[in-house]
Amino acid sequence: MGKKVVSILTTSHFDAEGKRCVYGGAERYGIELTKMFLESGWEVNWWQAGLGWSKQLLPGVTIQGIPVKDSFAQTCSSLNQAFYEQADRVDLAIYFVTFLCYPLTLPKSIAISHGIFWDYPSWESRIGGHLQGDEWYHRMEKALSSPGKVVSVDTATINWATWHWPAMLPRFEYIPNFVDTSYFHPLPENKKDDKIRIVFPRRLTTVRGIGEAMEAAKIITEKYTGVEFHFVGRGHDYQHERQMMRWAAQSNNFFYYWRSPMGMKEIYQHMDICLIPSKSTEGTSLSCLEAMACGLPVIAGNIGGLPDLIIHNHNGLLIKPSAENLVESIKQLIENKEERQQLGEHARNTALMFDISIWKERWKSVIQSVIGEEV
Repeated sequence: MGKKVVSILTTSHFDAEGKRCVYGGAERYGIELTKMFLESGWEVNWWQAGLGWSKQLLPGVTIQGIPVKDSFAQTCSSLNQAFYEQADRVDLAIYFVTFLCYPLTLPKSIAISHGIFWDYPSWESRIGGHLQGDEWYHRMEKALSSPGKVVSVDTATINWATWHWPAMLPRFEYIPNFVDTSYFHPLPENKKDDKIRIVFPRRLTTVRGIGEAMEAAKIITEKYTGVEFHFVGRGHDYQHERQMMRWAAQSNNFFYYWRSPMGMKEIYQHMDICLIPSKSTEGTSLSCLEAMACGLPVIAGNIGGLPDLIIHNHNGLLIKPSAENLVESIKQLIENKEERQQLGEHARNTALMFDISIWKERWKSVIQSVIGEEV
């Protein structure tokens, strides 16, 4: 008997030309999902929108770029149909984003929701107004009701979907995101200085609260000269990253750089506070979990899947993400070392409940329920 085959459809692990890797939380999730299948002896291949190229994602794992037409109503019908035709002889299909299930879904399939992505103010104008909005709801209902299971990384998505379509609840499986707590862990307390180091470990996007974090950094460093802000993440493109470097060069207390995911451990271990001030489009953030696993108190936006991780005043602070609220919360933790340390200890204990080993077992259980065989 040959290996079981899983094909995974996504929108953009690489850019359309296949040159620049899009490396955010969802892409990291995809890499760990791929590793899980490989460990279980599966053959894995990926598909995305692209200009007809083929690349190696991991040793023995290819990702194909499928030439497709423009999308409509925030769905990708031509990409979906090309995948349906080319990946029809597989043991399992995974639609890495829920709307990719529209209009056709392979028989044994799972869709993944990485969190609500339609919760920002300009959503309706971006989608094209009421008529396209109505069409989007229609397509989303079909996409969510077509696969064997929908894995949601947060409870916010499940609550939203079942409020609209109550009968859909049995299709959902809640599997929150993960962290390798044996790799991401605190260091013993051995600081050699009195500096407070604050990290923003996010992509440099508006919805992640980059503008509010930058404004808060200016205000805080004017009042507290011994505080450093570290902005660690990729931008939309190289020009965006160069702009951020120029901004950070204005102050000896600002730093901008980025690291690979596995290189983030050393960053977190030398920080005191983590900022996850997302304003929308957020699930159970990998960055948040990694910071928590390293014993950092997290100041997080009270949106999406972040309340699934953060209990206010227990393992972090939940805020309405504005520069003013960030400043007040940062001041609170700067001036109260004991509170800062206690929140960090509770954050580490919380992260243990989201260890990657638990995530893998939950995923294997869902796969087994869809394909009818033990994984």
